[in-house]
Amino acid sequence: MRLSSYVKKATVSAAAIPLFAGCTGEQSPGGTVEQAAERPASWTDLPVRTGARDVVHTDTDHRSYAVRITVKSLVRGSEEDMRGARVDKELKGMVPHYLGFEVTNTGRTRIPAAYMVDSGFALNGTDWARGEKVHVSGGRADGVDLPCADTAPKALAPGDSYDTCVTYALPEGVGVLSLTHNADGYLDEGGAVATWPVEGGLKAASAGLAEPGDLVRVRWDTDEDGVLELPATLKSVRRGSTADLAGLDLGLNEKERRGVPYYVSVTYTNTGPKDLYADQADRVRLLTEGGRRIRGKTPFVLDTKIPGCPSDWVARTVPPGDSVTECSIHLVTDDGDKPFAVGFAEAGRPGPVAWRAPLR
Repeated sequence: MRLSSYVKKATVSAAAIPLFAGCTGEQSPGGTVEQAAERPASWTDLPVRTGARDVVHTDTDHRSYAVRITVKSLVRGSEEDMRGARVDKELKGMVPHYLGFEVTNTGRTRIPAAYMVDSGFALNGTDWARGEKVHVSGGRADGVDLPCADTAPKALAPGDSYDTCVTYALPEGVGVLSLTHNADGYLDEGGAVATWPVEGGLKAASAGLAEPGDLVRVRWDTDEDGVLELPATLKSVRRGSTADLAGLDLGLNEKERRGVPYYVSVTYTNTGPKDLYADQADRVRLLTEGGRRIRGKTPFVLDTKIPGCPSDWVARTVPPGDSVTECSIHLVTDDGDKPFAVGFAEAGRPGPVAWRAPLR
């Protein structure tokens, strides 16, 4: 399965509300938002698992604040919304998704620039690529108002809350796997992640994945000789132990040091006319059920041996026609998240190709 990316970077509660709190419309004395115009039939309420998560918001000055985020609704709009609205040209033809949620300051410190709280959010597609956050102005061509506006205050005092809405764009045909909020803004690193799954997202994401052992031709940039298509096979995905990594210089942060290591082994064949430098493991990603794409780590130590992760750690050259198996270490830092697939980030293409993960 080829995973595309976008222009830039159980019980399910899916209460359908015509408009999100904090979005276009008028608020009644009872606190409900009343619709200014009948919403188009093309808009669809998605079955996101709503509810509150206590998270940490880290601002641009690296200051941390305790925040509670309550996801209330997720609505898929239509391509027509983007035609009528004033958005960047490259987003025309994509499908908007309207996320409604509440933010509460649960700490003891005033949060400046409270609108930045949503910068830790990601809308993860069923191909593990991420939706593009869109600032939409105007309305649809038929005159219907768009249901989403950012109404965050300039600052948020302790105990105060606000309701707001953010729009994300996905390509036509791509579903939503999950919503995630990361504590430090780097979803694929080792920060704390809160996840709101979307029912049916994993099933859609698994459709078309290559099976373990399937041969997939991946694009690799050799620098000097251009891009080669290397036949690649996922050999194994093994759960390891933190004890395996004792004494290795992997540059782990505090969260990663407490995480669970998974060892991913992939075999590549050199189809080029020259020796190939074997460092393809840097392009491997462990894809999780929550929507993370975790980069691998390898120790640059001669003769390093890790149980369950055989590899030539020191990069070497592979003669034409020969193969090499490389193993990378991926740290899963969230107790509730699990590996689901393995991807290879290809050269010259926006997204990786992926195999289903055969966990051992």
